[in-house]
Amino acid sequence: MLLLSRIAGQDVRAAGDRVIGRLADLTVILSQPSGRHVVERVLITRRHDVPLLVPWDQVISFERDQLTITEDNQYTDCQLREHEIRLVRDVLDTQIIDVVGQRLARVADVVLTRTDAHRLELVGVEVGFGAVLRRLRLERLGVRVGRDVVDWADLHLTSERGHAAQLACPRSAVHHLDARGLAALVSRVDTESATEILAVKGAELAADVVRAAHPSVAERVLRAMPGAHAAQIVAAMSEEHAGRWRERLRHAPGRHFLRSRVWPRRRHVRDVTP
Repeated sequence: MLLLSRIAGQDVRAAGDRVIGRLADLTVILSQPSGRHVVERVLITRRHDVPLLVPWDQVISFERDQLTITEDNQYTDCQLREHEIRLVRDVLDTQIIDVVGQRLARVADVVLTRTDAHRLELVGVEVGFGAVLRRLRLERLGVRVGRDVVDWADLHLTSERGHAAQLACPRSAVHHLDARGLAALVSRVDTESATEILAVKGAELAADVVRAAHPSVAERVLRAMPGAHAAQIVAAMSEEHAGRWRERLRHAPGRHFLRSRVWPRRRHVRDVTP
């Protein structure tokens, strides 16, 4: 098992053993049709030059303290591809929702493993106090604290790009939840993300989610949606429930609703920070 926090920051060398920069991030593409996600590209920052985003097939060797790539500077286009995310920026130290355990957790580390094909494979994320101790190199204090790893297939990302990429990919956990599971998810994400989750679901399923969610959560999400979309969801409810919701939404929100807060989504201005 490899931990991202132990990999990031190590030296990157060219074939001639010359240090060309530091490993800043790894990327995966979430639209991979089957199997575990593998690392696609390596982001390398350089002190006096532009960053490089190098395909994994250009990696000659990968050890715990250094990575060696071919002598090539052509990979200066650092724009991410569709559904591609960065593990350090979009996952590490962000909050995730464990959709199986129905809990909110902060990512202390990202867990990877080597494959027989000399690739790095994404396993999941490590959460909990023990993971924090290990990351701070205080393993002795965390000996009795077991590892708490959330499988990648069982989590939803709250970072801006991570959330958007998972919504766009059918394999993601969010697309395998029933109404109750989705209700638990929308209650834990920010309002904008919650509306986006309901927007990709059909009106009937979205109506079931609203019914399963706490009324204050459902109201917050419906009020944040475009009027026409919210009306479609309400129209898909039974006549009795639709009438109640039309009446509720007709009035201004109360003080409790106005005071409700959900943590903000992690945003980024650009894909690569030199």
